[in-house]
Amino acid sequence: MPSQQASNINDFAFDYLRSHYTARFGAKLVLVDKDEQTRQGHAAQGLFSLKKQDNTPFIASLHTFNSPRIATALTTYKKSGLSKLRYATAFFVALLALAVGWRLGYTVAGAILAVVLSGATFMLHTYLEQKLRIHRLLHLLDDLKKTPADEQWLGLSISSITLRHNPLAKHFLAACERRGIGIITVGQRAKVVLIKEPKPAVCRRGDFLSHYQADRRIRKALLGDSVLRVA
Repeated sequence: MPSQQASNINDFAFDYLRSHYTARFGAKLVLVDKDEQTRQGHAAQGLFSLKKQDNTPFIASLHTFNSPRIATALTTYKKSGLSKLRYATAFFVALLALAVGWRLGYTVAGAILAVVLSGATFMLHTYLEQKLRIHRLLHLLDDLKKTPADEQWLGLSISSITLRHNPLAKHFLAACERRGIGIITVGQRAKVVLIKEPKPAVCRRGDFLSHYQADRRIRKALLGDSVLRVA
């Protein structure tokens, strides 16, 4: 059985998505290109191109560059949750409140204040740490904005079980849902799991293929020379 390290999403995602789009559109030709760059120099690890029934190009982008960082963040949270520093912070605040109360001669009031402040500190630290972790994950999704496509996919080298009963993963999946990002994973058994389907995007001008440096080459392969001459 392959190890977790051996099950790299890049080894499986390309064949999976080629088959996915071949079956979905009944396309005879699905072009698969790796590390394609936009005209602004941003790279998609995979680009899947096909011709729709109305003879217009359809492209889907695959992103795996940030997969290790995302997988590590979600796995760590699943195993350990938030940091233990929250308890240390709350304990320090409680000690400080007790010390101030004792010095001022208000021992009982200081004890009550210590309980209140330590609890508030713990909750605030928990809230801020959760927000920070979510923010870091969402920041890793920003790269997908730089490589527009009819559909966008995020490939993760992670067991789909890690995403279950994982509050951080819940926030992450909800963010992908809002952005229309599809997610596929591959875990220890080297099996690709479709976690979430992408939502089709609408190109405001022309088509998404025109955003890429390989536009002319891919368009020629899909549509032929006659389309290029007319354009």
